[in-house]
Amino acid sequence: MRIGIDGGCWNVKRGYGRFLRELLYAVADLGSDHEFYVFLDEAGFREFSLGAPFHAVRVAASDTVSSAGAASRRSIGNLLAMSLAVRKEKVDVFFFPSVYSWFPLLERTPVLLGIHDTIADKNPAFSFETAWQARMWKWKCKLAVWQATQVLTVSSYSKRCIEAQYGLPGSRIHWVHEAASKVFRQVPVAEAKSRFVLYVGGISPNKNLEGLIRAYSQLRARAGGLRLVLVGDYKGDSFMSDYERLRKLAGSLDLGEEVQFAGFVPDEALNQLYNQAALFAMPSFDEGFGLPALEAMACGAPVVVSSGNSLEEIVGGAGPCVDPLDIGALAQAMDRILLDEEFAQECRSRSLERAREFSWERCARSVVGLIEGLA
Repeated sequence: MRIGIDGGCWNVKRGYGRFLRELLYAVADLGSDHEFYVFLDEAGFREFSLGAPFHAVRVAASDTVSSAGAASRRSIGNLLAMSLAVRKEKVDVFFFPSVYSWFPLLERTPVLLGIHDTIADKNPAFSFETAWQARMWKWKCKLAVWQATQVLTVSSYSKRCIEAQYGLPGSRIHWVHEAASKVFRQVPVAEAKSRFVLYVGGISPNKNLEGLIRAYSQLRARAGGLRLVLVGDYKGDSFMSDYERLRKLAGSLDLGEEVQFAGFVPDEALNQLYNQAALFAMPSFDEGFGLPALEAMACGAPVVVSSGNSLEEIVGGAGPCVDPLDIGALAQAMDRILLDEEFAQECRSRSLERAREFSWERCARSVVGLIEGLA
C-alpha cells in the first residue's frame, strides 16, 4: 500500500510531536512492505531522517503549525499546498497522527485521525484567548472528524471523552498507549546539590502548576533544603502560557529561588533530571495521556499525579493519585515520599515495573494494523 502520513508535528517539542517521531521510528524497526509518504513543511523536511520505506514529501508550506494554542494557525495557502501534495501522490489511505495539524483531503481516501485529548473542547479557556479562536478550533475538529473513517487516541480515558464530545460510536474509536523513549532510562548520575521535586510539560493553565506551587509551599518547611524545578518551554511554546502569573505567585509566597523555571531541556539532560529527582509531580486538571509521567517512571522516579483523567490509567497504582483541586492532599502525598524512604523506594520499584508494560513496538503494530484494516 501507499500510506500517506501528515508530518506537520515532526518538529513539535510537545507530546504529539514525540508521538509522531517515536511511532515512525518503531514502524521503521518493524520492517514493512508498505510505502509511507510523510508530508512535511519546509522545517520538518530539513529535520526528517528516516529512509526506506519512508518517503519525505516536501511541501512548500512555511508557516509550521500544530497546536491547539492561542497563537497557532495555518494559512489557506498552507492548507491548500498540503491538500494538493497529497492528491498528487495518490495514496491508498491517510493517517493524521494529530488533529492539531489536520488539513482537508481533496479525494475520498480512507482516513485514520488521531485525537489525543478533548481538553481544548471541554475547557477552551485553557487554550484560547478569544471566543473566535475557540470557534475556529471547534469547526476544524468537526470537519476533521466528519472526514475521518476511524479515530485513534492514546488512552481508554480519551476514548470515552471523544465519544462524549463528538457523539461517535465506540466502534469508530481505537486507543493505543504510548511509551517512554529509549533515552529515558535509569543511569548512574551525580547526586543533586539539593533534593528537588520535578515537573515536566507545558507551562499552561491546564497543568495546574499553581496548585503544585501552593502544595510545595506547604511541605517545604518539613522537607528542608528542597527545590521545585519546572521544566517546560515558557518562551517559544504556542500553547497559552501561565508563566508570568506563576512567577508572581512564587514571589508572593516568598519562595525566592526555590521555584526554578528551567525552560526547555534536551532529552539527555532531561533524563539526568528524571534520575536525580526526589519525586516527579504532575497534578494536571486533565490529560489525554501524560507522557512525562511515564518517562519519569521509566527512570525509576516516584510519581504523584492527579486523579480523574488518563494519568490514573497510565500510573496504574505505581504512585499516589490525588484530586487536582485538593492542594492539601497533593502536599501530603509528596510529603510522604520525601519523608518516608521505605515508601519512596517502593514507589521507585513500582514505577520501573509499570513503565516496562508500555511499548512503542506494540503501539506501532496496532497503528499499522488499523491502517491496513481501513484499506
